[in-house]
Amino acid sequence: AFNTDKDKNGFRYDAVPIANGVIMAGGSCDLLQYEPEKHDEMVAKLDAYDAFIVRVNPGQLSNPGVIAGAQMKFDDMMRSFVAKGKPVWSSPDVQIQMGAKDALVKINDMSVGLPDTYAYYDAEALISGFKKSCAFAPRVIKQNRGSAGEGIWLCWLLEKEYCKTLGESSLEDSDKLKLMEMNDNHTEFHTVGEFLEFCVAGPGGAAGEWKSVFPGQYLKGGKEAGGQLVDQRLLPRISEGEVRMLMVKNALFQIIHKKPVEGGFSAVGGINIPTFYAPDAPEYAELTKKFVQDDIPILMDAMGLGDQPLPLIWTGDFIPADGPEPGSTVYIVGEFNCSCVGCS
Repeated sequence: AFNTDKDKNGFRYDAVPIANGVIMAGGSCDLLQYEPEKHDEMVAKLDAYDAFIVRVNPGQLSNPGVIAGAQMKFDDMMRSFVAKGKPVWSSPDVQIQMGAKDALVKINDMSVGLPDTYAYYDAEALISGFKKSCAFAPRVIKQNRGSAGEGIWLCWLLEKEYCKTLGESSLEDSDKLKLMEMNDNHTEFHTVGEFLEFCVAGPGGAAGEWKSVFPGQYLKGGKEAGGQLVDQRLLPRISEGEVRMLMVKNALFQIIHKKPVEGGFSAVGGINIPTFYAPDAPEYAELTKKFVQDDIPILMDAMGLGDQPLPLIWTGDFIPADGPEPGSTVYIVGEFNCSCVGCS
């Protein structure tokens, strides 16, 4: 166990209730720990089962102290079960592709998507794309790695007017930015050139000095290693909080409104005040219809995962935005998470 969410037996606290839920539904469910040093034995043992609920976060088996290659072996094992037609909730491919920030690009034409959402996998595309997008409107730049807001930057242009149409103009390296990182809501002021250099190469040198405790280098390793940045329009009403939809496959289980603490922009991690709603809450009836009824049936195909089942337990986080009618609100998806989502 590498996290503090395990009980004395090494299982997550929600593992027993999940297993009991399967049993109460008429199935049989055993709790098993994957032991990397006994991989071949585990393959033979697990092959006797009909389906799998995976409660291992991606990358956890790459932690220091775990034998080299354990994560790859585990992922390949789960893929082999998928190939045999056995359900895996969720398979490595589903966890990686749905959890990746560029999932937002794949669904940008859905009812909860945002059309001007872009993905960058190399420095050239990042520099060209960001200079155009941030010349037009405030942006959110999201790294692919991390889960607590680190490497997610809100970006505002300083001392210069935004252009009227996207692509009309492009920023210079010397233009100034106000930046806020969403893991702790701290603010920094840098030039466009310094910010882009930090994103590519990290702090120091041409990037200057940074207060962020995380080292940038968001494209490191390239696309195959998860190196990417997603560029999305900043929705200013994010300061009102985010709406999380907790799903069990295609059924909405719970709605949580996460409001930032006073003065904050970010509601990620523990920096929020939660309010819990039933799945039929009238406040979110329109969002429920758009996401659950309209978008979810086509979601896996849009992700290139049409041959895989929906995750068993997963979430979508939504940001409010002004709707087409005065006083109306629409909700835009900010991210999906199906990597060992906790139940509380």
